[in-house]
Amino acid sequence: MAAAGDKSIPVKLKHDAIVEALLEIRFSMTTIPEILFGRLAEIASWKSFAQTPMPAYNLPAALRQADPNLRHQPIFALVDEGGRRAVRIGPQVLSYHRTMPYVGWEKFKTDPNEAIAGIFEKAEGLSIERLGLRYLNALRSDIHGVRSISDLDLKLEVAGERVPGNANMNFTTDVTDNTACTVRIATPEFIMGSLPANTSVYVDVDVFTKEGFGTKEQVIVKDWVEAAHTEEKQQFFRLLTKETIESLKEK
Repeated sequence: MAAAGDKSIPVKLKHDAIVEALLEIRFSMTTIPEILFGRLAEIASWKSFAQTPMPAYNLPAALRQADPNLRHQPIFALVDEGGRRAVRIGPQVLSYHRTMPYVGWEKFKTDPNEAIAGIFEKAEGLSIERLGLRYLNALRSDIHGVRSISDLDLKLEVAGERVPGNANMNFTTDVTDNTACTVRIATPEFIMGSLPANTSVYVDVDVFTKEGFGTKEQVIVKDWVEAAHTEEKQQFFRLLTKETIESLKEK
């Protein structure tokens, strides 16, 4: 077991809280985007995925490139038959998504690693500019025993009085010289989209490279993802009490 502060991190939980896990890669390249899209769609394990246009697909390429908010938007997705796995691709971005049920890190990481290998193999003149590993978690009252934000190892106070109810907060910590992590903690009324029944607290852990990061080495990307996953677990379990961790640990 690893440790989050003075808490032990279980290898596996009886009931995980992960709603979605994703890896995002932002890059520049010399390959024509349409050629890259075709090459990626031919990757063996993605060939059966359905090709679906994303909202940014209908926007002119010049507009997407000129607007910083659109530049890294995917324009189409490859989605498996069950809708639980997806690869979203744009001229300067590729992201791999896995929704629940989560399969555990050792099984899950083979897919992001395939995405990393694929972009390095299929894109010429590739330069990685940003990496992000993100886990979206829904803590539930029925299976996790977390009834409210007050059940977390977290103290929110205003004028000395604890905030027991609805809340929506973010905090960012430095991990290394080139990596940071932003954690969002929110109660369900602040979250758009569907959450599992009985969700009481939403926890979004986003580990990402800082501005100025860059690499052309595949091994550096894969090593970063491993380290980012370790940090993600540390940040998530920091929020749980020792009692909650012990009750959820798979014996």
